Amino acid sequence: MRSGPKKECCVPLGHDAYLASESLVGVPGFTRHVRVGGYIPLNLVPLLGRRLPIEEPHPPDVDPDIYGRVRPFVLDGFLTPYQLVGWAFSAARAGSMLWWACGSGKTLAALLWIASKRNPRERTVIVTRAPARNQWVREIEKYTTMKARTLEGQAPCDLMDLEDDEILILSWETLKFWGPTLEAWGHHTGLAVVYDELHKGKSWKRSTKVLSAAGKVRYKSAGNRAAAAASLSRASRRRLGLTATPIRNLVSDLWAQLDLVSPGCWGTNWEYIHHYCDARQGQYGGIDATGRSNEKQLKARLSAITHVVSRAEMARTLPAKRRQLVYLSKEDQGRPAGFKREMRAAARRGAQALFETGLLEASSRKRPWITDTACESALAGQKVTIFTGRRKDCENLAADVRRKLKGEDVLVLSGHGGDSTQYRDDLVRQYAERKKAAVFVGTTDAFGEAIDGLHHTDLVIFGLLPWTPGQVTQAEGRFSRHGSDRKVLIMYTIAEGTVDEHVADLLLTKLQTVEEVLDDKESGDVARTLGGDMDEDAIIASILEIAAMT
Repeated sequence: MRSGPKKECCVPLGHDAYLASESLVGVPGFTRHVRVGGYIPLNLVPLLGRRLPIEEPHPPDVDPDIYGRVRPFVLDGFLTPYQLVGWAFSAARAGSMLWWACGSGKTLAALLWIASKRNPRERTVIVTRAPARNQWVREIEKYTTMKARTLEGQAPCDLMDLEDDEILILSWETLKFWGPTLEAWGHHTGLAVVYDELHKGKSWKRSTKVLSAAGKVRYKSAGNRAAAAASLSRASRRRLGLTATPIRNLVSDLWAQLDLVSPGCWGTNWEYIHHYCDARQGQYGGIDATGRSNEKQLKARLSAITHVVSRAEMARTLPAKRRQLVYLSKEDQGRPAGFKREMRAAARRGAQALFETGLLEASSRKRPWITDTACESALAGQKVTIFTGRRKDCENLAADVRRKLKGEDVLVLSGHGGDSTQYRDDLVRQYAERKKAAVFVGTTDAFGEAIDGLHHTDLVIFGLLPWTPGQVTQAEGRFSRHGSDRKVLIMYTIAEGTVDEHVADLLLTKLQTVEEVLDDKESGDVARTLGGDMDEDAIIASILEIAAMT
């Protein structure tokens, strides 16, 4: 019986390639038991001198039923050329990765991949960051007709009754609790898995040694995230990995990610690090896998299963400015402490104090998500600006970002209206001159108008929604202006169940229309939709009135 990786990860090994395959002995993922007419892992094909077809920018040749799963406007000139190529590339493979720059549209590409299923009963699991789960649901509703559901908590429920749901979405943090239940859910229909932020599954420690009663060494699952992801991959027929930062530090980080999208096709971690990481005995014991070896061979193999979109390629096809609403549910928010006491004290001081404390609470709840998102983008080489509304929140955000990026080559700057004009001008100058990754944290009042130098930005996050059309157009104008050398993505964040949400309700006609409006290129459309001509006193009064009724 033939041993080695599953057939769906492989291609036929013809007679003409059999002799050439002898040179692959010792390459991780190759098996000595491949016979003429057998199969060989897809990622080894380039080493045989055989070229894989290069897809042109057009939809892949898939089941016509896909056009019933994807909304018509998506397939009617909406996709960029690289999204079409990436779709065709991934749809033709049982296991593949999209190494696309932040903000390049990986989510939509993954949805097209999911919709390209050849088995109409196939079910899909999406593993992502906890705060991104609801964002995935909104994208699914916007671009497809497929039904999705999020999974929460650490106590799995019975999924067998979810016959109408084609997609389940859960976080990396809870995957180890849901793994077996998810595998059972898709066992009879066929299972596909999408790993968003694939680099979060880079750990190779999936098992632990145990000593049996007979004195023999055995291995058992470590029961961690890595082990759960590996088991889910082996139970799936199709696998897709999404990441902008596949290698944070070392080539050895790649093995676990590659094994998740193509189980068994890259050999064991031991084989991989000795072949591609120049592994050797460490100076103080253990194995040193910080080196590199056989790089040309590794690149050739990667080309067979990875589709890469650089920031430069993304910039050639995307509009200069894009907008996105991020609505954080209570489960996705942080848990600030001490605000109940502060709210009671603020209520005794009056409406203004109560309003200010409510804004600080909302900002505190959003801070973990904003910090994580900004740091992820910065570590991918991007320049990020965070605008917030209060000085204290500005200082806290900057402190959290600095703490998380400690030791990384990322410049972190922060300032607000309490700083001198000269100091603020110097901050903007440093940010503008910085060619590499940077994070700028400031208040909208201090930097949202008459400032030139922030337009060299990839991602803007509004921690506090601007209140008036003038503030919106002025603030956005800092980033999309003459001389801009980057395509900017602007995110507006709203926290459910806070004063922040009441502000949004007043300024936005309907939350459901925000994403559509914020995708519009004309800032005038944004201003008309946001409305909000009321002054601060009127807003405060309205908020207190709403709060009193809830």
